[in-house]
Amino acid sequence: MYWIKEMQNAIGFIEDKLLEELSIEAIANSANSSSANFQRIFSIVTGMTVGDYIRARRLSLAGQELANCEDKVLDVALKYGYETAASFTKAFVRFHGVTPSDVMRKKSSILYFAPLTVNIDIRGGFRMSRKIIPHIPEVGYYGNEVDYVFNLLEATFAGAGENIDKAELAVYSGIANRLVWKPGDWNFGYEAMDSIDQAPFETKLRLLKTFGWDAKYIKVLRGDGKPLNTDNEQIRRDFVESIDKGYPVMYHVANHRHYMLIGYENDGSVIVGKGGIDGENDEKISETIIQKNWEETISEYILLKEKSEPVPERERFLDLLKLIVSRARRTDKINGMNIGFAAWEAYLHDLEFSDFSKLSLDELGRGGRMGVYCDGLCQIWERSSTLPYYKIIAERYPEWREELAIAVDAMDVCAKYGGFLWQHGFGFEGEGLEKFRSAEGRKILADEGRKAMKKDMEAIEQFERILDKEGVPHE
Repeated sequence: MYWIKEMQNAIGFIEDKLLEELSIEAIANSANSSSANFQRIFSIVTGMTVGDYIRARRLSLAGQELANCEDKVLDVALKYGYETAASFTKAFVRFHGVTPSDVMRKKSSILYFAPLTVNIDIRGGFRMSRKIIPHIPEVGYYGNEVDYVFNLLEATFAGAGENIDKAELAVYSGIANRLVWKPGDWNFGYEAMDSIDQAPFETKLRLLKTFGWDAKYIKVLRGDGKPLNTDNEQIRRDFVESIDKGYPVMYHVANHRHYMLIGYENDGSVIVGKGGIDGENDEKISETIIQKNWEETISEYILLKEKSEPVPERERFLDLLKLIVSRARRTDKINGMNIGFAAWEAYLHDLEFSDFSKLSLDELGRGGRMGVYCDGLCQIWERSSTLPYYKIIAERYPEWREELAIAVDAMDVCAKYGGFLWQHGFGFEGEGLEKFRSAEGRKILADEGRKAMKKDMEAIEQFERILDKEGVPHE
């Protein structure tokens, strides 16, 4: 069979050049195939992407090397294509479930992922029995956590057999119509899904109920990372039963982001997840994630239970407007954070009046103050993701058309503030970063932000008019 021979040639090509920079084009050429066709066939034949295979092989070999040599972690990281020890360690822990240092100190065992051999069957890999929910779409991730959450939700619903558009999810989640900020606190995490939840998984449970899903939330670790629910056997059964029914499980890794459980190996002792990761050299990628020691990392998860009739659209839309309006006008805090217009005021005040003059580039740049400011921009930018669905609602309910048209135009202008800084010479490096450091530069950003806030207020006023028309009380 010709394709078997060519696929084996490609695997041999990858093995010969594992320590070199590999491109899909070069690998596909070794198999006498186009890039698109090769990736499709490789995925069908092996059950994994080309990128996943290369990472698995490199990390497997890196683990063996660390276990049997005296090289520094950074030397091994550079050898296997990672620019920093930190990015290598992240990838290593995701793959092996232990740190490189633990392996070097002989305190932990490592996984071995053998080269694949393509005959009539596939040999190699982890030699595990595996069950995967089919037809799970990729989870788009490019660094905006709000957008990533919508992509994750869309993929989770798709895995459960629901075709719900991303714009509709963005609207009914309420996430794309809010802003969260803790005054005087420049820390990451404001754009995360659960940053406005007053109860665990509140946003996700409400969204699932809106579309007719009964769901169950389980917390595994306390906020300090200590076990709360230590019945790992029950957790394993939850995962296996959900996957066997064809329902993905959304789960959260302690001190990190949300992922989607799509399968398991060896009766749940190993789980297979999907989600966005910060890859080698900080590239943003969607990856299938194999987790061996999942008991030590999962902090909480949510199970889809039963499907019933969703809330009627008109009712759920008015409920949504009440939620958005109440959040926008709220003056008290959630988890120590301002939301809505109070968050806008605090966000822009901190931007304009904080003193950045003595901060190092590390404290200021991508991983510092400017990165946190961009947390806020990610929230604001996602106004744009809701607009297609608001336009659909305007067509279905002509009595709201005028108000929604004004609101859509206002949100469109507001969302553009998310990209304003890049268009005006601000950046994470060099002169762009120095411009952000300067009080004059940040005043430009703050003044433009106040214009965007007024547009956000304009949209909220239109939502209030719709509620008033329908006689729906709101605060």
